[in-house]
Amino acid sequence: MKLSTIGAVAGLSIAATLLASTAQATTYTVDAINDVPAWLDTGIDATPATVYDFTVIDPSTLWSAGATAARSSTADGIPVPNAFGGQWTMLGYTFNFGALVGEDATHFFLIGTGPTILDGLSGEIHVGYWDSTYSDNSGSQTLSITTIPEPATWAMMLAGFAGLGVVALGRGRNARASASVA
Repeated sequence: MKLSTIGAVAGLSIAATLLASTAQATTYTVDAINDVPAWLDTGIDATPATVYDFTVIDPSTLWSAGATAARSSTADGIPVPNAFGGQWTMLGYTFNFGALVGEDATHFFLIGTGPTILDGLSGEIHVGYWDSTYSDNSGSQTLSITTIPEPATWAMMLAGFAGLGVVALGRGRNARASASVA
């Protein structure tokens, strides 16, 4: 195998590895019955420089804040206005009842059905059902959380691809020039 072919294969292997490692999604099942202190711990220790994509796998999935159909909603929450007061405020944060909400070390944030793209998060990420009473809730949502590579990572990767292209182009021209001389 020629050295240029080995180099190209190695370059593509490295690029594929980088692409695979920079955007890995993890899937979580978020239950409506867990009160805020028992919200799902995602195991993610967020850093402010990282960008996160929160997306519900099936946005049409319903979960419920009680026994009646009027209290069922998607992860966006029960539409306002409604017979239940519409929204719940806790610790200065207000979202629709039944919304899928996240919490980091400093604040709550709305996820909804997503995709919701956020940066500036820090600390452990917890996710759950936004409600004032959890004992009569039911259902769950399946949430995907993906880290999105920073622009500098993409720029370095594209520069690497361009470098591989220049090397391959140069070698191709040198091979043609040598062949025409002979």
